[in-house]
Amino acid sequence: MAFVVDAIIVYFVLAILTALIALPALFTGGVGFFGVVFGGLAFLWGIIFVLYFAVLESTRGASIGKGIFHLKVVSKAGSNPTLGEALVRNISKIYWLLLLLDVIVGLAISKDYREKYSDHLMGTKVSRT
Repeated sequence: MAFVVDAIIVYFVLAILTALIALPALFTGGVGFFGVVFGGLAFLWGIIFVLYFAVLESTRGASIGKGIFHLKVVSKAGSNPTLGEALVRNISKIYWLLLLLDVIVGLAISKDYREKYSDHLMGTKVSRT
């Protein structure tokens, strides 16, 4: 559920930004340009989505959604993950299929149902606060 809250927050902001960028192209007849803009923006959206999680988890220990549900990401040492650890644990969020694979592999190799493969790889975990 925390992921859904975060996705709504991030994608709402990104949808507004996309409209501000793409609408002028649509009204000026740049339909070919419109396709290029959306292709490039889709990739940019993925990067921004990953950075949202990585920065908040490394600085606060939790994204906004995790904070609402009293969850926190912790490293092996019990502190907030470093920016590098947070980037690696969230890189699969750049594209939904990678995230799905990350979760499935994590479920297959871990006894903890909350641990994605990237959490296993980085030694991070999500815990209740």
